[in-house]
Amino acid sequence: IRIMNKIKNLIIFVVFSLALVGTVSPASADCQPLYGGGQSCTTNFSFTINKLVQIPGKNGGQYVDNLSINDAKYFPSQNVNYKIVITNTGNSTIPALIINDTFPQFITFVSGVGNYNQSNNTLNFTVNNLEAGKNVTYVLSARTANASLLPNDQGITCVINQIRATDNNGLTDSDSSQLCIQKNVLSVTTPPILPTPKILSTPATGQEMLPLLALIPGAL
Repeated sequence: IRIMNKIKNLIIFVVFSLALVGTVSPASADCQPLYGGGQSCTTNFSFTINKLVQIPGKNGGQYVDNLSINDAKYFPSQNVNYKIVITNTGNSTIPALIINDTFPQFITFVSGVGNYNQSNNTLNFTVNNLEAGKNVTYVLSARTANASLLPNDQGITCVINQIRATDNNGLTDSDSSQLCIQKNVLSVTTPPILPTPKILSTPATGQEMLPLLALIPGAL
């Protein structure tokens, strides 16, 4: 009887243990069990944002990170194309990325994705559900300032565009892109040197002038 009871108790223990194993969720290296059931998992979020500017040209050139003072330049009142590339470099889908694009002085947004705030010259938009390893690209159009609004004391003005991305966990990444605007500076003109005026000589007063002088009282 004792042996039968021991066998019976052993069977009940094994069955109960198997039942418990079936109800426990496996925990991965990135998950921690929560009190009361369930688990909390941390995801690996990482991303990059890159702002590029197009090289000015008749038909539009390639996009580069920056245009220095030694590179091709834009002119006043000329359209500028920018490219924004956002890449999810992590292993999880990013639910939301908020993009804040701040345009510099002398550059004004014209068209593209997002909502433009003219008062502070900023563009804002959101990228939703960016999958791991994926990237999205946006092309924006802007315009350089009129020549009358550019500095009068310099022919070349370089400006830097700042952009920032923030995910739903508060992680951020930023980038910048520079271009230069060239205008013609009016030089100070030197007044022309006029030739020395010729002095006309008056005829000498002689006897032949006496009859003419005699007529002056009569004319008066």
